[in-house]
Amino acid sequence: MHKKSIIRATAILSSSSVISILLSLATAKILALYLQPEGYGYYGLLQSFIAVAALIAGMGIPTAIVRMGAGAVERGDATAVANLRRAAWLLFVGLGTIALLVVGLFRRPLSVFVLGTPDEGRTILLMSLALLSTVAANVQVGTLNAYHRVNALAKYAVANTVLSSTMSIGAVLLWRLRGVPIGIVAGAIMTFLISRYFSYKEVGQLASTATRSGTLEAAKSLLRFGVPYTASMFVGTGVQLALPMIVLHLLSPESVGYYRAAVAISVGYLGFLVTAMGQDYYPRVSAASNSPAALVELVNAQHRLVMLVAVPMILGTLAVIPYLVPIVYSAKFTPTINILEWQLIGDIFKFASWTMSFAILARSSTTVFFLIELAGGVITLASTWVSVRFLGLTGLGVSFLVTYILYYAIVWVVIRREVPLVWTKRNKQMLLGGIAAAFIVRLLPSTSLAYLRTPIALALAFAVGIPSAVVLWREFRGSGQASTEYTPLEEDIAVEV
Repeated sequence: MHKKSIIRATAILSSSSVISILLSLATAKILALYLQPEGYGYYGLLQSFIAVAALIAGMGIPTAIVRMGAGAVERGDATAVANLRRAAWLLFVGLGTIALLVVGLFRRPLSVFVLGTPDEGRTILLMSLALLSTVAANVQVGTLNAYHRVNALAKYAVANTVLSSTMSIGAVLLWRLRGVPIGIVAGAIMTFLISRYFSYKEVGQLASTATRSGTLEAAKSLLRFGVPYTASMFVGTGVQLALPMIVLHLLSPESVGYYRAAVAISVGYLGFLVTAMGQDYYPRVSAASNSPAALVELVNAQHRLVMLVAVPMILGTLAVIPYLVPIVYSAKFTPTINILEWQLIGDIFKFASWTMSFAILARSSTTVFFLIELAGGVITLASTWVSVRFLGLTGLGVSFLVTYILYYAIVWVVIRREVPLVWTKRNKQMLLGGIAAAFIVRLLPSTSLAYLRTPIALALAFAVGIPSAVVLWREFRGSGQASTEYTPLEEDIAVEV
């Protein structure tokens, strides 16, 4: 549970994520060139629909497996783990059948909401195959996560990106816009097959120790957590996932393409942190959820790591965004820049708040988590509507920043009621310094120093990045050695802006 093991696990997951990010950027480039902003928006709308539908149909089962299974694995309770795994697949069959019926019955209304026309009912129906494949893959990845198979998860991430991207690119090259639904479905099926391979290889088939009564009880436990968790995610994360569809109705199909392009970069360039937090950090805080002191240590250590990694990358990305967007996509995606610059500043608040929200998810009641996510969803919708109305396309980036500033404040208040969390001195310095530097870079174009925007941004990125790299490298080199003593975070090298 110490910071060295956190850094090592993050490094393993990050190495695969970097490869996945590069491959994703190459995929985005090809799709953007062949589909143009409107077609790229169509691609994003279908992906958005699958993400929201999978969130609902999955009913929180993958996360519940981690929350309940991580402790059982650590205790060596093979029967409990076997019951959880069997229960998860029973629920998948039942929930998947319901999802198919709902999509089939309401395909025309869904077509109107998702794509802005009632004529894409067949496409929506085809997406149900991608939906089921995605949910099944999530269950298998959740199982790997519960066993904390970090190396397998890293390999899965790379293999999944390579093969699923190949499917999408191939379909678009062959059939252009008409190939988008085919590529998405083929990619989702490939994701399922890859997750199946790694799940079988790493943890094997269901153990014979599972019992009927134990499986039924496990299914009830999964639903007791999963139903309120899904409701929480739907009103929070679900709103974020559905934003492309909301943008379609507020603005235009081209605007969806610009927004989707911005999100792909803002999520992709720090995607390894998202992966590490879900696949390494969450199992850790779940195992330590009943120990406030250990939880405070973990949250501070994770926040420190996030600031060391994220702040330099955010500043560096801000510096090159005007040049990066045309390279990654094309000159036709220039409006994406204004959205993305505000989103990058919001990422500082997002990752800082996630270090706390994962701990809240692991420790607090489902009602508390639901209320937090509901607040986040309402803020997202309200800030998006107001910002777009007054600022147009740029408002999509401003609303992202506003949302995560307020979300950070909410989770800070909540976690302080659960555990005696206090940021270390260095954590405070890195957070405040990163925010100040990011705002300076964003506001420079409005001053007489506009022509120095990129050099100043790069200088700030290097000023933060070099000390951060030294700290991370020093600790990674020592992370292979067992450590039973805790080094106070206050004694770490400061990374100041």
